[in-house]
Amino acid sequence: MNKYQRFLFTAVFAVCSLAAFAQFGVGVRDNRFIYGDFTFLKHWEVSLEQSVFSEKPAYQYLRAYAGYKGEWKNLTYKGQAYFGAAYNGSYNSYGAKIGVNYRVVPRFYVKAILNPHHDSGYGYETCFLAGCGVVLTDNIDVIAAYTTIPEYRMSEKRLRGGFDFHVGKLSVIPEASIAVSGSSRAKTLRTVIGFRYDF
Repeated sequence: MNKYQRFLFTAVFAVCSLAAFAQFGVGVRDNRFIYGDFTFLKHWEVSLEQSVFSEKPAYQYLRAYAGYKGEWKNLTYKGQAYFGAAYNGSYNSYGAKIGVNYRVVPRFYVKAILNPHHDSGYGYETCFLAGCGVVLTDNIDVIAAYTTIPEYRMSEKRLRGGFDFHVGKLSVIPEASIAVSGSSRAKTLRTVIGFRYDF
């Protein structure tokens, strides 16, 4: 076996070994970001998120996350720390997201996210999300939330509502997002779509 065959064998073995202990996922967040993540031993998670802005490559944004997730009875929880920066160094942001989801009854759940967030251009904000969901069928939930978590960079007070369509390992979440305060420029209705597929 020559050195190239040994390298190929080692690479295939490493990927297969990792797959035995990790779950892989890919998705889209709020139309603007694509991501991939790895969950190790069902709890430890790392992910990388890349912007797809209609801008030149130098103005794109890359963010890395690391965290832990789990569940206890009807409660699921997740905590993450993150850091991100524009490719040209014009700004960066960092913070944490701590979220819980509690199933009150089989067809109704509530969720909350606390997001201490610092942006080098806008300063520090303590952002949050509070929402709920109603299970219509095994594959469709109606969801609604009030949030101040930035969809791009600025924190805005927004109402979001839509549907969570999920079949097997695929989830698609189309939502309407509207600002309830702030400048007139920000008071626009946005259609945002989230997508996720787990391997």
